[in-house]
Amino acid sequence: MWHKNDTNLPQVVFADERTAAYGTEKCRRMRQHIFTELYPLAGDLAACYVKTAERESFEQANHELQDIYHQLRIEDLNLCSDNDELFEAAKRFAVKCQTARNRSESASAAYQACLRIVDHYQVGRPALKDENLEPVLNRMCDRHWWHRRIKILRLRKIENISRNIGLVNQLRGTYASDYTIHVKRKQKERNREYLASTFVSNQNGEIFSLQNLAERSVSNPAVRRAELMTRIRGFETAAEHLGHIGEFYTLTTPSRMHAYLHTGSDNPRHDGTSILQAHQYLTHLWTLIRAEFDRKDIRPYGFRVVEPHHDGTPHWHLLLFMPEQHRQLVRKIMSHYAMMDNGSEPGALERRFKAVAIDPTKGTAAGYIAKYISKNIDGYKLEHDLYGNDAASAAERINAWANTWGIRQFQQIGGPSVTVWRQLRKLDKSDDPELENIRLSATANDWAAFTLAMGNPETPHNQLTIKPFYDSSKQFNSMTGETYSPATSRYGDIAALRVSGIVWKGMNICTRKHVWTLFKIESEDVTLRSEAQAERTQWHGEAGSLGLGLVSITVPTLFYHPEATHENTPQH
Repeated sequence: MWHKNDTNLPQVVFADERTAAYGTEKCRRMRQHIFTELYPLAGDLAACYVKTAERESFEQANHELQDIYHQLRIEDLNLCSDNDELFEAAKRFAVKCQTARNRSESASAAYQACLRIVDHYQVGRPALKDENLEPVLNRMCDRHWWHRRIKILRLRKIENISRNIGLVNQLRGTYASDYTIHVKRKQKERNREYLASTFVSNQNGEIFSLQNLAERSVSNPAVRRAELMTRIRGFETAAEHLGHIGEFYTLTTPSRMHAYLHTGSDNPRHDGTSILQAHQYLTHLWTLIRAEFDRKDIRPYGFRVVEPHHDGTPHWHLLLFMPEQHRQLVRKIMSHYAMMDNGSEPGALERRFKAVAIDPTKGTAAGYIAKYISKNIDGYKLEHDLYGNDAASAAERINAWANTWGIRQFQQIGGPSVTVWRQLRKLDKSDDPELENIRLSATANDWAAFTLAMGNPETPHNQLTIKPFYDSSKQFNSMTGETYSPATSRYGDIAALRVSGIVWKGMNICTRKHVWTLFKIESEDVTLRSEAQAERTQWHGEAGSLGLGLVSITVPTLFYHPEATHENTPQH
């Protein structure tokens, strides 16, 4: 078996032979070292090296290769290491922080010392809340916290480098690199194995596998797509009832943020802007637009969809509804802000901002956006994407792209709270006629009726008749049979409040019916037997008698299904 530190690794040998004609023997030894350290990327780095050497010089190629090396090798942290080695690194860094903490005279000094270590390795700082340093220090001294942060850093660093060296475009890997797709597939497989072997039980002895529950929740692409389309169609129906019009907008970034042209060739204007920075630009742009809307007392409602160009650069689509008298002003405001950055560059007027009026005689607004929803979830009823790729494969790459960069693909704009809608679907029949009317619209899966029953889609959230109710999470002690609320998290924070129901006319109405306990059993029999109610109770007893470690959790939205009848479905 090849060892990764061996210069005879096939990838290293290939990369070395491909670049052997360039530079001196000293250059070759330097390249061998880098190819060995960064062996998963060796072949692609060699191709990039040759390209730069031919176009510029081997000195420039050496400089670029060394720059990539220093991005991926931060002293004793090699981001191209396998997962086991990254976990060992996480343990070392946690020990470093613990040592610095022990040597510090105060919590403030320990905090600054640990931050220097965190910043040195370029992982994201933990958030400081209420000036309480203990939870933050506990995180920085925890190996699992470090491991999670390192894995995010690794994936984003490698993906950004892959994009810069030409591995993310329609000629190589559309939307995301093949490396990232491979990593995400492995991650999904691990997630499936975990869900299949992990179960939740309540105080009544009912047991459900997480895999079964995930298939019935918005984690299932089909359910997610159905829920989004239900809400979009509901908004359109409500708009028709109110006499409002629909508009479809597209916002894109300036040319300098695109790494590659639509042909797949390098963009000479690219200034090094990353995918995440481009998304942050669009987010800031929308913040400015929304602020101007508020000043003009304009409250459009609808949905935003974020999707990538072939090189991963994001752009936004917005389907918004509004009174007709606002149409021209909304277009003027959005166009103004979209053109503020390099608005005079070639093609800006045509590409930076587009507005299309939804004509009901030519089709519905929901039908107009349906392809964008499907394209970004699972490719349902689509054959190909814009670049001719298989729709299902393209959807996989788009989801990997969004997951890598932490981009929220779909977001509701305006309208009532979807959290309240979901909580009402868990609520039993109410004696209050007004509340019961709203509850029935939610349980009937009628977003339009729910929207109108809550007031109207332009109503600000702070004026809605129903708001989410947040309460302490509940946990179940299997030994005593009692439920309790933990005061703190594992890191010492004050335990976060969880969505537990609704607030109606000043009253807190809880929708939680059960407290759930998480446990693992490595047995296929559990899945089969959990299908029968009597067997669920039996297995819960056996789990306790076997001395299995039980860890309590609450699952706020895992069990939601827009078409479910709620029979035999876990409820809080």
